[in-house]
Amino acid sequence: LHMPMEPHANKDRYPKNYIIRTDMPEALIRSRLSDSLADIPYVQGVNNHMGSKATEDRRLMSIVLEEMRAKNLFFIDSLVTSKSICHETARANHVPFAQRNVFLDNVNSRKYIENQFQELAQKARENGKAIGIGHARPLTWQILKEQLPKLENEGYEILTIKDLLSSSAP
Repeated sequence: LHMPMEPHANKDRYPKNYIIRTDMPEALIRSRLSDSLADIPYVQGVNNHMGSKATEDRRLMSIVLEEMRAKNLFFIDSLVTSKSICHETARANHVPFAQRNVFLDNVNSRKYIENQFQELAQKARENGKAIGIGHARPLTWQILKEQLPKLENEGYEILTIKDLLSSSAP
């Protein structure tokens, strides 16, 4: 589930009926999460869409991550702010956690996205693993279909997030 969360900028651009905001009461945060999760069959985890303000807010992220633990889901931080408290909050709540290494398609152009795949491969070489996040856009899907077999031919193993987290478990 790619869950919309409150950003610092352009807050009023997004409909208030689906985004999780820092000023919401706890019951509404839990309800909004539950409703969103119910809309996605076979959901295994959540990551934040936007959320620069939300992922810096300890109260909100504690509620979100308590819900992840209760539902046996992982959390992936899109890492849209250097002040994110998601990692420490996930650890405190015993929630499987990772964060993205590369945004694949912040610019919707072939050259940019292909370069981002190269950066993703470089980070995987350096760190043993890397997580890329992209949008469900036609160009991103097309390049994904081209890049994944190429990366596998170069010796990279492509895993789901759940499998990546399982292989990283202590």
